[in-house]
Formats: sequence, structure tokens, C-alpha cells
Amino acid sequence: MRRVAAVPCCVPPAPSEPMSQLLVLRLAERMSWIITDSAGAPIGPVSTGSLADLAPLAALHPVIAIVPATSVTLAQPELPVRGGSRLAQVVPYALEETLAGDVEQFHFAIGATDDSGRTLVAAVRRDELRAWLDALAAVGIAPRALVPQTLCLPDNPGKTVAVVDGGQLLVRSPGAIPVVLDAEPLTEAFSLAGLEGDDRHVQLYVTGHDWDESRDMIEALREVTGSLDLQLLPDGTLPLLAPGATRPGALSLLQDEFQSQGSWRSEWRRWRIAAALALAALALHAGVRAYELIGLRAEEQRLDAAIDQAARLALPDVERIVDVRAQIGQRLAGGGTHDPEGLLPRLAAVGGALASVPGPRLETLGWRDRVLDLQLIAADTALLGRFAEALGAQGLRAEVRSTTPQADAILGQIAVAGGGAP
Repeated sequence: MRRVAAVPCCVPPAPSEPMSQLLVLRLAERMSWIITDSAGAPIGPVSTGSLADLAPLAALHPVIAIVPATSVTLAQPELPVRGGSRLAQVVPYALEETLAGDVEQFHFAIGATDDSGRTLVAAVRRDELRAWLDALAAVGIAPRALVPQTLCLPDNPGKTVAVVDGGQLLVRSPGAIPVVLDAEPLTEAFSLAGLEGDDRHVQLYVTGHDWDESRDMIEALREVTGSLDLQLLPDGTLPLLAPGATRPGALSLLQDEFQSQGSWRSEWRRWRIAAALALAALALHAGVRAYELIGLRAEEQRLDAAIDQAARLALPDVERIVDVRAQIGQRLAGGGTHDPEGLLPRLAAVGGALASVPGPRLETLGWRDRVLDLQLIAADTALLGRFAEALGAQGLRAEVRSTTPQADAILGQIAVAGGGAP
């Protein structure tokens, strides 16, 4: 049997900027996410949808994903060694008897060692971990960390924290490893979790849906515990779990060979401003070279074709287009007064943004209700975001409305409105 290695690693600290924001994603059949500050406190509302819906927002924020509790086995063995490569070699076999399958099928993430010498370890099937990362990568998302759901439960040294979420009961007792149980029926799950008895004091969180479905059964739990403090979660469990997912030292599954799949994108987000400035300076110096001139000529030809297409959309009643710029300018001038937010100035801004952000390629454009709709091909969503920022720097409002993964690129739809648009 070959050796299975794991390397200790926790969630990298968030950037030091006081206003840094994170995107906390919960991986489930129906994805949900929320924007938080660096401590996990919610800044915006909880959103739900597909990973494709999330992709444009994920391009602007570091992503921390919460993975299903039922997919991760937690243990706290007392290991014969404390750290280094030998610890990574011992861990799989310390958990061998607790896992359903060969240890080679599992990836192991190693956490902190407590004062008693026990080390927190998380085990997850390699194929399931790869499936999560592949699904995220398919829409251009590389998470900073993957944190097990049970480890995101709040820790209360004086009470046992329990969460009723769908068909699951998540429990975190003081000084014990968090567990997840089948919550059907809830009374039996409470008993199996050891929450019955006069000496049991429970802080119970319940989602709004579970409260509506099992209100009487939940209220009856007060009779079997010493005390039960009940708190409803109208927005679901994500706002409760987010602080635990983002706290320094939280155990991440992205270790060993899986660590590199997310780390480079996290580092890029931290350094993208400096990198953008360096690339801008490099592009300025390279602009005098012949190949740049050739590229600009080709870009001019593409823009001329796009302008002609836009003119025919904007002037459907004009049978013959002789001078595109002059005819559209007369239509938009409104009696001789130049419209600074009309089609031509907006097309000029698009040309400037394409020149300042190398990479995106204009496919089609349309003009309707004073909004310029663009379809662009880019290597990734980060390039689309930089293109939108370049338009914003020129006083326009650019919104990435959708992104569609293709073979080796991203097709993005961007709406460009005037700076005064609502």
C-alpha cells in the first residue's frame, strides 16, 4: 500500500486592508453565498443560484467555500509524532478504522494540536473533493479555502450549540468534535447527540423553513433539556456559519496536492492592483513597437465593422449609410448639441478600454434605449472585470450581466450605460 501524505494547512489570513471583503459560498444542491467583511460579518444579503450566477462576483472577491458536513469525517487522534512529514505519513493510518473505504481513496487535512496532544484531522474522498474543485474551476472560481460545515459552527464554552438545517442536526459541544446527525425524527437525533438531561444546556438555531415544518416538535425539546435557548434563522444558516469559515486558523481541505489549485488565484487577488499597474506601464512602453501598431490597426478595423453594425441598428429608417460617424452624430446631436453620453462617445470609450486592457475580443454589440450591449470573449472573468473597470474610469456604468464558459475562454455580456443612468 502506498503512503498517503497530508500537510498541515489552515485558512490563509485575509488581506490586511481594513475594508477587505470575502465571498463565503455554501456548496449544496442549491448554492448560496454572501459577502462578508474579513471577520465573516455579513455585508450584503444571502443570494442563491448556480455557480455560473456567482462567477462575476467571485472574480472581484476571495472565495471561501463551506462543504457539506456529511462528506467530511472529523477525528482528533493522539498521534505519536508532532509535526513534519512524519505526521503526514501517520495520519491516514490513525483514521483507517473509522473510514468506509481504503485510505488511498481519501485526502487528509491536518489542523491544530490541542493542549492534550490531540490533532484535528479531516478526511474527505478524493473524487468528491476533485468534483467540487472542477465545478468551481469550470466557471473560473478558485477558492482560497474549503472548510467543513461542522467546523463553522459557533463555539460556546458554556452551552452545546445545535443547528437544525433541513434534514440534519449539527451539534458542537464544548471541548468535543462537532458532529452531524440525521434529524428525522428530531427527538431521536437529540437523544443520540447526548442533549437530553437536566445538566444539558443547549443553544438551538433553527431555519425558518424547519420552524414552520416542526414547530411543535422543536418546542417539545425544552422538556428534555436543562435549558434551551431558541433562535430562528430567517436567512438560513449561512450568516451563522460565515464567521467560523473565515476565522484565522479554520481548517481548510486545500492541502498537499490540492493546495496549489486555489492558492495562486488567492495570491493574484492580493497583488492584482500592483500587477495591473506594472502591466499598464509595460503596455505603454511596448506601444511604440511595430506589432502593437499592427494590433491597433486590426482593432480599428473591428471597431469600424462594429460601428457600422450599430449604425444600422440605431438608424433602421436610413436606407443608405454613407458616413457612419456623421449620420449618427447628426441623429444624436439633437439640434446641433453634442451628446456626451451618446453612441459615438460610448464606442470611443469601448475602444479606449480595449486598448488599455489587452485580451478581451469584441464579438457583437447592440444599441437600445441608450444602453450599449457588448459581447466579448476573454480568457477569464478577471479580464472582463478589468475591462468594466476601464469603462468606469471614463465615467460610464458598466455591468457584467452574464458569463458563459466556453472551450478555453469566457463569453461575457456587458451593458454600458451613461454615467447619469440610474
